This record gives sequence, structure tokens and C-alpha cells, in this order.
Amino acid sequence: EVPTQAVSDEPRAAVVETAEVRSWIGPFDLEVEGEAVTYRVVTVSSEVEGRVLKKTAAARGGTYVEKGDLLFEIDASNYELDVRRLEAQLQQVDEELNSIDVSQTNTQALIALAQEDWDLQKKQLERMQRLQDRRTANDTEVEAAMRQELSARNSLQSLKNQLATLIQDRRTKEASRALVDTQLARVRLDVQRCRIVSPIEGRIVDDVVEEGDYTKSAEVLVHISDGSRMEVKCQLRSEELAWVWQQTAVLPDMKKSESAGKDPVNLPAVPCEVVFEFEGMETIWDGHLARLEGTGIDRDTRTFPCRVLVEEPRRSRISDSHGGRVTVTPPALLSGMYVTIRIPVESPIPLVQVPLESVRPGGQLWMCRDGKLDVVNTTVATVHKLSALIRSDLGGVQPGERVVTSPLASVQTGMPLIDLNLTSPSDDAATSPVNEAPKVEVSP
Repeated sequence: EVPTQAVSDEPRAAVVETAEVRSWIGPFDLEVEGEAVTYRVVTVSSEVEGRVLKKTAAARGGTYVEKGDLLFEIDASNYELDVRRLEAQLQQVDEELNSIDVSQTNTQALIALAQEDWDLQKKQLERMQRLQDRRTANDTEVEAAMRQELSARNSLQSLKNQLATLIQDRRTKEASRALVDTQLARVRLDVQRCRIVSPIEGRIVDDVVEEGDYTKSAEVLVHISDGSRMEVKCQLRSEELAWVWQQTAVLPDMKKSESAGKDPVNLPAVPCEVVFEFEGMETIWDGHLARLEGTGIDRDTRTFPCRVLVEEPRRSRISDSHGGRVTVTPPALLSGMYVTIRIPVESPIPLVQVPLESVRPGGQLWMCRDGKLDVVNTTVATVHKLSALIRSDLGGVQPGERVVTSPLASVQTGMPLIDLNLTSPSDDAATSPVNEAPKVEVSP
């Protein structure tokens, strides 16, 4: 008879490689790509008009300038002449005020004399009236005394009116002096404005005018990029933004912006690192999430545009993963650099760590439980180097379990598995149906 092979109805066990699911303790980093941009660009314009007499080397494009550095000098001849004219006019007003003061002093002396004359004339009139009552003076003499008293009183009143006029003239001249003084201050300010200096510390983006050009008031001269602070624009996916928003609950002491009560989608100021790969080493700056950019979700990428603020772009540190000696000075954070943003996230949900190759399409994990395959749908929180961080609350993946890392031709829940990482090679050869030699039955 022909030998036949014994066929078993039981499914063969698949030989797989597994790895242990480990617990993840502490924060993890969300990594997003971004581009460094200037915090602000200041437009320096001319506040006066005139010919550019001097353009310094600091006003050339690409030059780094400090606050107060001289950029341009504009011809100030006309403004200096205006200063001299107004100074002369101011001196003229001062002399007129001195003249008024002298007139006031003289008038006050005349008023004192006129007062004495009037007092004498009043006494003379009173004597003549008494003599008239005793019939020793006639009416003509009394009328003459009255006329002299009236003349003295009129002279006194005229001098008083003249003094009041002088006082008002002085007030008018003082107002005129204040006006001239204001005009003089304005012209002196224009003279100072002929020297155009840098209002901030930064780099000249572009220069528009040259030495010898005639510039008008409010004409743009240069643009200066602020170098004291930098921003990084990036895009956060919805799940990444959800992790960021959760930090306000995990870290209650986190600084919140003043507009937190008004902005319904306020972004918490989560600290982060800005990393730039330079000469094989990582240059790192400290920053924090500043705000959401724009009006909402980007229509093309369906992400949230965000801005990261770096307060000190010149202050950095070096991280050399190769352990070599640092031979390159770390650069300052410059506009246009493509950087990586690392956002440390403290998860309020327990996380577990699995090898990256164990995560299947759709976020599935193939778990080896009691020698059988269990397909678990999970959510990947983030990828950390060669590992993936999984939420343990979804799918019930717990630390200490085994996850399949090797590929399988076909997958079926409950199919038997043989874990090579837990079974010795001799045991596998003896017990595995896959490696078992065929059984042959021979009839006599």
C-alpha cells in the first residue's frame, strides 16, 4: 500500500517574535517641524526732508546694528537757520518784556506822585468849601479848587489805566514768547531728526536711499529686523493640539496669558525646545508656545498654525549625540532656519511603550495572550525614537504583556502562536507543529 501522511485538523501555530510592553513614566516630547521668522520688522522713515549728506556703513543691507547706531545724516542747514531766526525772535520778545517791565516801574512811580497830588487837591477843595460856608471864599475860588481836584484825579486814573494796559501787554508778550519757544523746540527737534539712528537692535533687511539722494518726510529709508526676540511658525495637528490643551489640567501652575478669559481657544504657554541641526550637532533654544496664528484651522493642511516665541535667540546650548568635542560656536537663531520644536507633554492618561515595528496599519497591535493572537485597536500618542507610546486605556494593553513584532502572512484573532522570545530553540523544534516532521503510517 502507498504510505499516507497523517493530517491534523488543528491549525498550525505561527512562530513569532515578541517584545515586552513597558510602562512609560514621565513626559514625552511632541516633535513638529517649523521655520524661524522675525519677531517684527521696523520701518525706519525720514521725519524731515532734505538731502542725504552721509550714509554710514551700518545702513547697508545685512549689517547688524545696535540701538542708537547712526544710519544717516540729512542736511540740516535750513533747520539750523530756522533755529537762529527763532532764537533772535525769542530774544526780541524778551527785550520787549524788559521794556514793559521798565514802563510798569515808571508808571507805578508816577501813580504814587499822582496819588499825592490828588490828596493835596482834595484837602484844598475841602478848605475852600469850609471858607465858602463862612462866606470868606467866593464861588469862583471854590470852582477853581474843584477843577484842580478833578484834574488831579483824572491824571491818577489815566496812570492806573496805563499800568493795567502794560500788565495786559506783558501777558500778551508772554504768550507770544511761549509760541516762539514752542516753534524753536520743534525746529531743534528737526535738527536732531537729521541724524537718523537705529531705534532697535537688529539686522538691516534692506536699504532704499543712497548718499546724495533727496528724501522727503515719511519716506522709507531702511527696514530693520528685530534681533532681540524670534518666533517659530509651525503647524499642530488636532491630536497634538489636544495634548497641549491638556497641560492646563496636568500643570495647574502653568502661566496663562492675560487674554485667557476672552479668547475661547487660548493656547497655554507650554515651554518647549527649538532645535536646529548644525554641523552634526543640535543647537537648542528655550521657548514657549505663544499663540495661535490666523483665524483658525488652515484650509489646505487642516492643521492649526501656531507661533513659538524665543525670548533669547542668542542664548543656546549644544547637544552632541555622538559624544564628540564641540568645535563649532552655536549660531544665533536666524530667520529662515528650519527647526524642530520639542514640546514636553505630561500625559494625564497612563501610557505604555512598544517597539515601533509592532504598530500595524490603523494603529493595531497584535498581542500574544495565552499563546493566542489578540488584535487590539489602539491610539498612538506619539513616536519616541524607535518606540511608540500607546494609550493603555484603549484596548487594555498593560505593562508586562507581549506584543508581536514580526510579520505574519495572515492574521486571525485567536490563532495559536509560538513566541520565540519565550521558548528555547530546542523546545521549538520539538513542539512546534510548523517544524514537526511528517508522520507516515505504513500498513502491513
